[in-house]
Amino acid sequence: MSVFWLVVTFILGAMAGSFLNVVIYRLPREKSLIRPRRSYCPTCHESIAWYDNIPLVSWFALRGQCRHCGSLISPRYVIVEAMTALLFAATYWLTSARGEPVGVTVVYCVVTGALLAASCMDLELRIIPDSITIGGILMAPIFSVAVPALHDAPAFGRHYVLFERDPLLGPLAACFVGMIVGAGLTAISGMAGRFLFRREAMGLGDVKFMAALGGILGWQQILLVFFLAALIGAAVGLIHLLRTREHHMPFGPFLSAAAVISMHAADRIFQVLFRAAGAPH
Repeated sequence: MSVFWLVVTFILGAMAGSFLNVVIYRLPREKSLIRPRRSYCPTCHESIAWYDNIPLVSWFALRGQCRHCGSLISPRYVIVEAMTALLFAATYWLTSARGEPVGVTVVYCVVTGALLAASCMDLELRIIPDSITIGGILMAPIFSVAVPALHDAPAFGRHYVLFERDPLLGPLAACFVGMIVGAGLTAISGMAGRFLFRREAMGLGDVKFMAALGGILGWQQILLVFFLAALIGAAVGLIHLLRTREHHMPFGPFLSAAAVISMHAADRIFQVLFRAAGAPH
């Protein structure tokens, strides 16, 4: 593990966070991600100079205000940059410590960035755009074939489902089974929620979101993601209910948090569960 690469990953994460802020603002509003090329103030629409767009620095230098019109810049921007930088660095640290291939680190960083963007949009607008969910579904088979260790790492709780000796069909089978399990489990839970509580429990966006995650994480980890998200959601939802009397909360952020936990601690969680059940592992 290299301190140099840890710092590099942190800086790349901060830069990625700056781009994610563009995605979070423009994507759900159906604005182009490439035009205009430079970021702009949403109040006065003046372009932001490069020196006012340095991740983790410019927001503080400008004291959270637009240089041109003085309007307040949401602290969400610097929070997203900081969280992305820290999560990228943590991903490098944890995957390197357990000897994962570089490809796994790269994919996990990409997925973590997408999870953070999806969570912010779900919290703000209660939607997860198809660009992320369907895009993830399309990318999952490519990631799986390009980085077979995503599904072929038994020491970390990741296993092929079929075609164990085939470098192409093995990862693809694990990917598609993970998609089916993730989407199916979420869809069934949504239907059960509508039947029992007479209201929407899981949206179609959550189903597609879990399909994409299942394709990358595999069927075992996606099961863990679902149940971890339910536990986290129940705990946070109870606190939210007691404080605001509001019942509805977006589920995407809980799925995202559970997915990050699963990527880095699934093997340890499975070991604890197997020991508690007295089952061989």
